[in-house]
Amino acid sequence: MSDNTTLNLYFNPLFKDGKWRMERKAMIASVAMKAGGAVYAVGDGTHTVVTNSTANFVGILMEEIATGDADFATSAKMKTVAVPMSDLAEAEFAVGAGTFTQADEGKSVKFNDYLGLAVDTTGIQARITKYLTATRGKCIFNLDIV
Repeated sequence: MSDNTTLNLYFNPLFKDGKWRMERKAMIASVAMKAGGAVYAVGDGTHTVVTNSTANFVGILMEEIATGDADFATSAKMKTVAVPMSDLAEAEFAVGAGTFTQADEGKSVKFNDYLGLAVDTTGIQARITKYLTATRGKCIFNLDIV
């Protein structure tokens, strides 16, 4: 696929050059989240899934939160998140919506949902850096929108 070990089908941080760091983050209660999903900081100090209008992107959830988990309904449960340490921290992404071609490289787009990018929707949440296939690419995230 790429120069990264595939961890999931969604967002995969490309761990190179020290641009990502693994951190434990407090997560919101009672929201199921898939590993590889993009998360943001909620005002109360917890984190949850991004939307196509979310600011405060924090990173990529590295472990699933399932409805059957013993701590599912617990607020501030600690989960591992890959956090970008630079505006140049690249991640592999899944195309969530749109027709993706090499011509999309350099385009600024929105999240489709927390699991992929809407490659045909102009936005400021992420910038496409490389086309890989019709369903996968590489991007960097806009860390300046809060």
